[in-house]
Amino acid sequence: MNNAQRDLIVGELIGKVDPADMEGLIRHNYFPIYSNNIRIELSQEASSEREIIFRVLYPNSEISGGHPARIIFKFFESEQNLIAGIITEQVDFAITESDETAEEIEKSTSAVQVLFRRKPPNLVKQIVFNNQHPILRNKNIRRALTYAIDRNYIYTRILRQVADLADGPYARESKFHISGLDEYKYNPRKAMQLMEAENWIDANDDDVLDNDGMPFRISLTYEKGVLLEEQLATRIKIDWNKLGVDVVRNPVIKSEIEKMLTQKNYDALLMNYKFEETIESIESFFQSNGANNVSGYQNRKVDQYLHNYKLAVPATQNVLLQAILNEINQDSPAAFLFFLWLDRYFVNRNKVKNFQDPNGLLLPFTEWDFKE
Repeated sequence: MNNAQRDLIVGELIGKVDPADMEGLIRHNYFPIYSNNIRIELSQEASSEREIIFRVLYPNSEISGGHPARIIFKFFESEQNLIAGIITEQVDFAITESDETAEEIEKSTSAVQVLFRRKPPNLVKQIVFNNQHPILRNKNIRRALTYAIDRNYIYTRILRQVADLADGPYARESKFHISGLDEYKYNPRKAMQLMEAENWIDANDDDVLDNDGMPFRISLTYEKGVLLEEQLATRIKIDWNKLGVDVVRNPVIKSEIEKMLTQKNYDALLMNYKFEETIESIESFFQSNGANNVSGYQNRKVDQYLHNYKLAVPATQNVLLQAILNEINQDSPAAFLFFLWLDRYFVNRNKVKNFQDPNGLLLPFTEWDFKE
């Protein structure tokens, strides 16, 4: 078997993954590459906007056997293009959040095995509002937009109930979750009442709210070409349009999204974020000067509670945690949507002999054996 036959082709979306951050994603095990049984090194051979090639360096030729000689990452513009690459066996491995993508691939080919992996806990899908935006800096407006989202439609029709709806940054099974938070169930009447209380009305009957002659127009940014993100953005646009908000959808590649977040150059942005069960994770995202405060959220009470938390005894810390999460819930610096359960993996079983352990779990790439 020559090395060309032992190239493992991994498909990814340019909207979901920044090629410049590939080494970081590999290091944090987003792609299952490293094995506990076989020590290897990766050497980057080539790189472009659409392809990155790593050579796998094994300790000796005997261990390398029929394992991958190179791992080649290919980047696609859209999930439909990636699906075509999987079905035609131009791609050996890929990851998606979309149940529809998994169904389409399973119906189209028997060459591809679909596997599932549990998502990390407290990885929340949310709409981050730019809290420094002239319109969105008003918490009642952010709350109105959150009430206006028909999350039950999203849960049943898009996610097919394979998710948990969110009432905050922590899932209900988390030790950091607190009870009694507003769940922001779909309530268009309450959303409209909040808008009217802030003087947003449709004064000229054009179906768009305005305030002192300024129309309510915002952009919704999301990962370009990612099916689930496109479905969510479309649904949210429909719901906000019903409220009288003129929404411009803005699909953007991952590298540009990172810049927009850093510069706070966006209005509302759909994203995943993993909250650790530590006060530092809350502090980083919600404190006024937090390292990951991409929303520009500022709340003196939250800042003071966070400061006091570190000085308090455990019993008082629990009270302060409730106060912090309650305050965030009522301010709505972000609309917390849901926690997905699963990633879907796709493996070209026509090309490799073994890719699962005896328990059916995915093996690391460097333990896969290629067929002759």
